[in-house]
Amino acid sequence: MNTYRLEPKESERFYPSRIREIIKRETDQIMQKEKDFAEKYSDEEAKRIATEISDQVRNVLKSTNETALIPRHKVIVQSVVGEKAGQGLKITSKSLWHSEYDNSATYTYETDNRFCTCLLYTSPSPRDRTRSRMPSSACKKKKKKK
Repeated sequence: MNTYRLEPKESERFYPSRIREIIKRETDQIMQKEKDFAEKYSDEEAKRIATEISDQVRNVLKSTNETALIPRHKVIVQSVVGEKAGQGLKITSKSLWHSEYDNSATYTYETDNRFCTCLLYTSPSPRDRTRSRMPSSACKKKKKKK
């Protein structure tokens, strides 16, 4: 009987609605405490805040309480912080994607003059999609002795 799985269990699938609230909570908390940034825009501050948001969301999801929401998943968090000055903005990304198992969640925080978009991408751990968990050395054919 095989013990490996080719896909995540139904209870282990990633559902954006489960994670979006965490992204919103962490993004709102960090953006609201940055009062100086709200008054005067700085590229360096935007970079620092975007990194802080990405790190915080990832750390919260790795914590013991939240890991149960997406066990055995790889998580990539990307944040973009910028100034609103009448321009439009489109954020895109490109990657290999498995439409049944890979997913994403997005949240955008906005004020009159600032925005922050936090994107989270997730994919089941590669070991859940492999055909065998045996080490490659165990799969090698033995040479016949002469």
